[in-house]
Amino acid sequence: MLWKYMLSMKTETRLGEAKMNRNPLLVNEQVHRRRYCKSILSILFPVVLVSLTFSLFVPASASAKRLVLLPLKIYADESKSYVRTGVRSMLLSRLAGGDIEIIPDGKLADLLSEEEKGGITAQTRAEELTRDLGADYAVYGSITVIGAGYSLDLSLLQAGESGSTVTRVSRAVNEDQFIPQLADLANQVRAVIEGREVPAPKPKEKAATVPESQTTKGMFSKMEGEKQTPSTPQKGLSFKPTSEYQEFKPTYTIPVSMELMAFDTGDLDGDGMAELAVLGRKNLAIYQGQGERFVLKDNFEPSFGEEFLKVSVGDVDGNGKAEIYVVGLSGLRARTTVLEWAGAFHRLYRKTGHLQAIRSPAGGNPLLLFQNSTVSDFFRGDIYAMDYGGGDTLTRKEELPTLRGVQFYTLTRYDLDGDGNHEWLGFRDDERLYVWDQNGAVLWKGDEKIAGTNNAINIGEKQSPGDDPPRVPLDSRLLITDIDGDGINEILAIKNIPLVKYVEGLKIYTKSHLIAFRVEGTGLVPALTTRQIDYCLVDIQAEGSALFLAAQKPKLSAFGKGSGLIMWFE
Repeated sequence: MLWKYMLSMKTETRLGEAKMNRNPLLVNEQVHRRRYCKSILSILFPVVLVSLTFSLFVPASASAKRLVLLPLKIYADESKSYVRTGVRSMLLSRLAGGDIEIIPDGKLADLLSEEEKGGITAQTRAEELTRDLGADYAVYGSITVIGAGYSLDLSLLQAGESGSTVTRVSRAVNEDQFIPQLADLANQVRAVIEGREVPAPKPKEKAATVPESQTTKGMFSKMEGEKQTPSTPQKGLSFKPTSEYQEFKPTYTIPVSMELMAFDTGDLDGDGMAELAVLGRKNLAIYQGQGERFVLKDNFEPSFGEEFLKVSVGDVDGNGKAEIYVVGLSGLRARTTVLEWAGAFHRLYRKTGHLQAIRSPAGGNPLLLFQNSTVSDFFRGDIYAMDYGGGDTLTRKEELPTLRGVQFYTLTRYDLDGDGNHEWLGFRDDERLYVWDQNGAVLWKGDEKIAGTNNAINIGEKQSPGDDPPRVPLDSRLLITDIDGDGINEILAIKNIPLVKYVEGLKIYTKSHLIAFRVEGTGLVPALTTRQIDYCLVDIQAEGSALFLAAQKPKLSAFGKGSGLIMWFE
């Protein structure tokens, strides 16, 4: 550390002075040395001054590359606000000089809006600014801080007459590796600009064995009271059991400049690869995989006066291309718009009420659930399973049992005890997790309140003239998947943590963690949990061996703006 070096130098100086005070010969020697140094400086100073003066009039190299360092988007709480300034200073110190000319911040600031000064992540805007400033290259992107982990997602844009090319680099690192990894990324960027071969990364040292109590479930750890089991190689969603994943660091992230409502994954265009459907209140965004990353491909906006609430994806009609079921608030009731996307959106139909596609853990076509909606009752009447009956018309297939107080969007089914009959699982309006049998009888009820989300609407009849309409929460789905790689599915649920716990009307959720329940007969036992996450989680999904999470930074004031993040773990 620089401050430690300066402190040691100061200490050595004081010790030297103390020695001279005790020895007159050292004092005389020091006086002669100072006179000698002054003589040398009297000769060298004019030479240095002339050299510096001359250098001011030497033009920059004709081959110098002009680089603009655009503001990086920082996704972190206020306690980590220093990251923005520190990162920028470090990048400037490593990129400036030689054949690289950095465009001054003053020229850039005149072209940025107040919002853009907080960070630029869009390639199109980066291209515009690079062209307007006459730059050859631009660096832009984001840095996400999650607990003690950092996700670096930077892009180097090279402008050209026939279009621009983008080189993307991403790293997920611990806090103690943040500065070395950032320096390494800066060196790689410099190598690309100077036309040098990018140095190959040094081979990583073999990770030290993590104690048995920390290696059982990768990013998950056992909850208190769980028995310890021998450590064995894991698959599924447990990831590699190293300390890196114990820190809950995502493989990749997608920052989005909106408060996330929901998301889902599925093969929309029939190419065998899953796309991401990411939903905000005023936008549905489609991301498509390109290599190891996802790239924004299309947007769909609500109708006038409509507000999006939920999205689910599933190939219910069995044509090889998953439909998108987007539920919005329109005219004080729910309305579902059903879309297809294969490079462009195509609207199939609209239907009043709620539609939700639910995956089966065993595979096959998803189950499509429906519940009506009216002006007086946002969720109205019985719940039905729907299908297309071999055609294009949606029809009711079967009526579900009466599941009193169930939150529609948390509902799923699974054969817990393996007897060939499925059970229903979901949250009720008391925020507890329930299990029902096929007749609607309660088989199990959780002791702890788990449900809770920032995503809600105030709608319905007021209790009294001065009250707000009732708050209707829109909690995340439950996920049935094999967390620990033992071939047995767990039930994965989100538990959000409010900023103010005991004031119902002021509950704003700012932190969260995941809880995995082990199945025991027709009941559930909380078995695994993650560390606390500095986000409100609003949705969850698994695709292959990857776990996807939708995270939200809520708007904490009337003047603020919420933000979101899709993160996934390979």
